[in-house]
Amino acid sequence: MSSPALPKLLELAAHSLLSSEAWGIPALEEFTVDLFPPLLTAAFARGRKKAVKALVQAWPFPFLRLGSLIVQWPRQDSLQAVLDGLEDCPGPGAWPSRRSELRVLDLTLDFQQVQSKGVSEALARFPFWLPSTVKAEASQAAAGPRPAENTKRGPKQPWEPVELHIDLFLRGPFKLDTFLSGLLTKVERSGGSLRLCCRKLHIEEMPFNSLIGILKTLELQCIQELEVFDWFRALSEQSLFATQLGRICNLQSLKLAYYHWAFSPEGEQSSTYFLSQLSKLAHLQKLHLSYSYLSGNLHQVLSCLQAPLLALEIRSCTLLDTDVTYLSQSPHATCLKRLDLSGNNLSYMVPGPLEALLGQVSGTLQHLDLNHCRLKDAHLSAILPALCRCSRLSSLGLSDNPVSRAGLLSLLERTATGLTELKRVLYPIPVECCVYLHGLSWGPVNKDKLCQVQAEMQALLQAVQRADMHWSPPLPSPLPVRLVQFD
Repeated sequence: MSSPALPKLLELAAHSLLSSEAWGIPALEEFTVDLFPPLLTAAFARGRKKAVKALVQAWPFPFLRLGSLIVQWPRQDSLQAVLDGLEDCPGPGAWPSRRSELRVLDLTLDFQQVQSKGVSEALARFPFWLPSTVKAEASQAAAGPRPAENTKRGPKQPWEPVELHIDLFLRGPFKLDTFLSGLLTKVERSGGSLRLCCRKLHIEEMPFNSLIGILKTLELQCIQELEVFDWFRALSEQSLFATQLGRICNLQSLKLAYYHWAFSPEGEQSSTYFLSQLSKLAHLQKLHLSYSYLSGNLHQVLSCLQAPLLALEIRSCTLLDTDVTYLSQSPHATCLKRLDLSGNNLSYMVPGPLEALLGQVSGTLQHLDLNHCRLKDAHLSAILPALCRCSRLSSLGLSDNPVSRAGLLSLLERTATGLTELKRVLYPIPVECCVYLHGLSWGPVNKDKLCQVQAEMQALLQAVQRADMHWSPPLPSPLPVRLVQFD
């Protein structure tokens, strides 16, 4: 028999066995391991809860990946059956007698699965499920192990715990999904036999006690990306959160939005403690801070880090020129691949600190965002020489800056000829085409004028032979009703 025909035969055999569930489950101990992946796929497809539970209890491989099965058949009862299958080995006479070799149950989604057709329904049914944005490796069978995963480990020892891998999106008010609630309860009651490993955790608008409870349930050393969107105004809350943060020893990416930095004299002890915990994150590579008041205090945050950052995003944090000057002189500047200073008024830092910063990051920078920074034609003209020295720059964001048509065309010509790696630009809508209010572009846009400008831009790109560059404008906010005209 040819090898391409074998998977099809196994699939047919699996469906045939499941047609008589009462016969098929007790016979699991007699099945070859190759039959387990198609059997589990068929059980998910048909909603056979008993079969799913029995197959998990007898799983003959160290790894079990369920992301693609959940996307195809997003059923709560099937996922609950998986959890039920994680119970202790069945007693005498119960199904199955084969001992499970399962060490890792992976419930995450990879990049290819996120792009698949059924993912929206799955995410709607399981709103806590945060898809991974990591690009997938070579495609594998839905539930089957990768070749190397079968041979790297010996038989599972009775004391070895099972790791549950899942990326979580948790948003308040705190109402746990049935499956997630059961998962957390099972982990808490397992006595260490189940370990909840979350690579990426997003927490938003959640009661503080619930947040701390979640962090205490998770294996903190497994978290690599943490996103927290909350206020934490009480100093006691900041202290408790800081303690948990300091224990996430393998954290690589941290995003804090709306965090209340207490740099005032009355909050100095709290901020000092928080920074002491932040300094423990030896593997931190990406830091994102937004909608916080950091004026004049950026040096306190960056100086406590153990190693230079690869990505730094400081958005709408009311930065001062002293903050940008410190950043340009810090060890981080010459290592940054991504820099985002959007939402900060940088207009009074040109000429001066902003140009110096661009000069320092020019050797490594690949992504730069200066959206809504109140930069006008004169500012862009002043920073263009430094900007054009960023030879590795591949994406540039300059939306919501009040630039004229002439200034935009000059920007395009200089960057198109001076930055050969630059492929994507988010450009500001010219002031001739819309209203600018408080540094933001507002609609409605004069589409005729914008089309004329876009035609000129396209002609200029063709003239300099840069068809590989993609320039796109942002979508402006609708103009407030009371503002009929703004000069």
